[in-house]
Amino acid sequence: MQKNFIFGFIMLAFLIGGCSQKLSEKEYFDAGYDQYNKQNFEEALNNFKLLVKYYPDGELAAKSIFMIGYINANHVNNLEEAKKYYTQFIEKYPDDELVDSAKYELATLGKSIDELPIFEKIEKDSVDSTMKK
Repeated sequence: MQKNFIFGFIMLAFLIGGCSQKLSEKEYFDAGYDQYNKQNFEEALNNFKLLVKYYPDGELAAKSIFMIGYINANHVNNLEEAKKYYTQFIEKYPDDELVDSAKYELATLGKSIDELPIFEKIEKDSVDSTMKK
């Protein structure tokens, strides 16, 4: 009886330990991106956040922080979280190629598609060309 209890305890410890195994930075990023492509946004956020938690200075941390902001802004409509992560991204990675995109996302956060600067210009150009005829 005691042998069965000890064996069961060891197996339980093994299962718990195996389930909480930390992944590599690339594995977290790939899993996050895969879940994003499958539109499993909460699971994508979870993977990107775990990457940032375990690899805050890793090669993929910047892209992960940007993706957390992007998913929050454009898919789960959590604008406060989006603002938090975009701001963190801009401050921590001011020279990253995605900084302009993060700044644009911040500037247009919560706006409808009709309020976006690119569509305002297209509409104005369309009106101007109509008026010239």
